Amino acid sequence: MTSLGKKSKLEQRAYVKIRTLLGKSTHEIHLELVQVYTTKGALSYAGVRRWAQRFRLGRKSIEDDPRPGAPITAASPIKSCFIKKLIDLDPHITIRELLNSVGISMGSVDHILRSQLKLTKVCTR
Repeated sequence: MTSLGKKSKLEQRAYVKIRTLLGKSTHEIHLELVQVYTTKGALSYAGVRRWAQRFRLGRKSIEDDPRPGAPITAASPIKSCFIKKLIDLDPHITIRELLNSVGISMGSVDHILRSQLKLTKVCTR
């Protein structure tokens, strides 16, 4: 799905719902959304078709369904502090050593280093 804001997505879904209940075709609805939001801001044709089908089957809500599973908590403040302390003790520690010490994925360690601790690679060989 394109990177639409939450408000814009909900507005477009509400529009799809109303137009679907009025009996408009998916193609018509998509063309109208593209006229208003342009091709970059509008829901994709597949998205319009998917939501229109849901509304035809009786769906009432325009909100996303809750997703199953536990929320991602790998980049917690406690793990960020632990990684910061490990780096303070050994500035030459590798990402692989950090992920083995903390027990989280490489992507999570990278996220903590770049986004939370604002650290970047200064020198390479």
